[in-house]
Amino acid sequence: MPVNNRRRNLLMGTGAAFMSGLAGCVGGDDDSGSGGNGDSTGNGTGNGGGTEFEDFDPDNPVFPQMAPTLLDEGFEVANINELDNFEERDEPRYGNPHPEPPESSDEWIDPDTIVMSLVPSEDPGVYEDLMDPIRENVEAETGKDTEFHGLTSYAAQVEAMRADRLHTCGFGTGAVPFAVNMAGAVPFAIQVAEDTFGYKLWVVTQANNDEINSLDDLEGKSVAHTDPASNSGNLAPRAWFTDEGVEPDEDYDVEYSGSHENSILGVQHGDYEAAPVASTVVERASREGAADADELKVVYNSVPFVTTGFTYKYNLHPDIREGIRNAYLEYDYMDTELAEYYDGRGRWVEIDYASHWDAVLSIQEYNEVEYVEDQI
Repeated sequence: MPVNNRRRNLLMGTGAAFMSGLAGCVGGDDDSGSGGNGDSTGNGTGNGGGTEFEDFDPDNPVFPQMAPTLLDEGFEVANINELDNFEERDEPRYGNPHPEPPESSDEWIDPDTIVMSLVPSEDPGVYEDLMDPIRENVEAETGKDTEFHGLTSYAAQVEAMRADRLHTCGFGTGAVPFAVNMAGAVPFAIQVAEDTFGYKLWVVTQANNDEINSLDDLEGKSVAHTDPASNSGNLAPRAWFTDEGVEPDEDYDVEYSGSHENSILGVQHGDYEAAPVASTVVERASREGAADADELKVVYNSVPFVTTGFTYKYNLHPDIREGIRNAYLEYDYMDTELAEYYDGRGRWVEIDYASHWDAVLSIQEYNEVEYVEDQI
């Protein structure tokens, strides 16, 4: 299905806004002029078959590049200063703004126990001990007891917050707009490392694949997307690649792998010719020995996506809202197991939903996402 003009203008506007703000600093989920990915089409002539790659300049990157080159430079994440370069928006471009707190105290909720949760996991119990330092500070700041509820799906988290059974939660990047529009969530912070934040969308292929060196080269190929609901693994490629003239399902065959890890390993072992994946998953899989970065090259890089959005329910008592914010924003968790588990991301910084989620919202608008449970 061809891209209509409204969609094309939307995506080009998003890319231009990001680039004017970034002013040459590349980093994040999609990075480049129109459509939000200019770097992706780079004009390097190298490949894993023996041809030299162009020298890598983080301020003016040219693709393709070998994955280890990017990882050695820490290019899988964005510089923390880029958070200040996002275009400021008064209202979100798609969906509703987060709700304002009720003025009447009759509408406030004041639970005896504050229920917390974090992004779903097959083993959500792993988060409970990690979250202890934050839970203790929430209790100290609010005077309330806390409980951590490990939930296994975003739909369950959104429904729990909508029903006032979940009071503060870290939602995954693509799930945050659902929480805002369906559950009354107020995003207030993201987790960052000392100097970096976020992740990017990379397209990876085999290092010795001489046929794929740019986005255009995906035409006619077998490409793994992760999951229909995935932001960087499916929704972003469908929006941004189409805007660059390469439409998934039309110009190349899409196969769903089930996860970013599966896509990376599938490319490495030749099950797929290429795959859009989250850059930080490439780094983690390489570091943990699950994947061999030496066998991968990157042919596309995007502007930065923010990571997990930390939220509270809009109608909580003002003292609870303030206490939750303070527990995240006023403390340093760099020396905790939580920071170690999240690769050094041991502090939280304040964000603005309309501004910092604009790339995600542009993608969801392009894909005509509806904020209903069956799309989470």
